[in-house]
Amino acid sequence: MKKSAYLLTFTVCVFVLFAFVNKEKPVVDNFKVSFADVLTHAKEYTIEVAKDMPEDKYTFKPSDSVRSFGEQMAHIGMSTDMMVKMFIKGEKVDMDPAKGAKMEKKIGQSKEACIKLLNKSFDEAIHTLSAMDEAKLNETFVFFFSPDKPEFTKKEGFELIRDHITHHRGQSIIYLRMQGKKAPNYRAF
Repeated sequence: MKKSAYLLTFTVCVFVLFAFVNKEKPVVDNFKVSFADVLTHAKEYTIEVAKDMPEDKYTFKPSDSVRSFGEQMAHIGMSTDMMVKMFIKGEKVDMDPAKGAKMEKKIGQSKEACIKLLNKSFDEAIHTLSAMDEAKLNETFVFFFSPDKPEFTKKEGFELIRDHITHHRGQSIIYLRMQGKKAPNYRAF
């Protein structure tokens, strides 16, 4: 009987010990930190692409129906700024496409102006993300460009911004190659 009591006590202690040792720690959502890093790397990569194109080639476009290289860079900066303001901050934004295209054309003629705009827009996106709390990141907004999924969380809004940047940076890399320039090496986020 004494042996059974010891065995039972030992077994209970082992189970209790495993209950505390194997207990999983709650997962902490580190979206702000990890995605701020993603945006920082996207900024560095995009600015490297912008710097690699000679200024006299900023007006290059592969066909008349597309943006020039400089317009692509200006579009990345302007649209990043616009999406942060409109979707993340909920601010009213002037959405006149003709005005936007005119500004892209003007800014896109200057390598210096494009790089300045890219720095400013990425810095604002990173700052905005870093200042948000979890509740704000889970708030939603209506994305009128997507009728199949019109509502997004602000976390998804940052992912949308990153996807848009990647789309236009990829096009810009092709422009670099068409000008005989080596594109920066791919880097993951």
